[in-house]
Amino acid sequence: MAPKETKPEAAVTEKPTTRGATSRKAAAPEITQEMIAERAYHISQSGQGGTDEDNWHRAEAELRPGS
Repeated sequence: MAPKETKPEAAVTEKPTTRGATSRKAAAPEITQEMIAERAYHISQSGQGGTDEDNWHRAEAELRPGS
């Protein structure tokens, strides 16, 4: 009986992973003091603002959702 011929096994390839997959959240942009101050100013000028401190906190809350 002749020896059985063997074929080389096909290389198993895995599907490449996608970099930056949608499951990752993009890094939040850094919120600077200047950005908060500018937003607080616009709030105060809108006629719907409160005290400077209230406007600052409102601006901070608007710019940093979830914090």
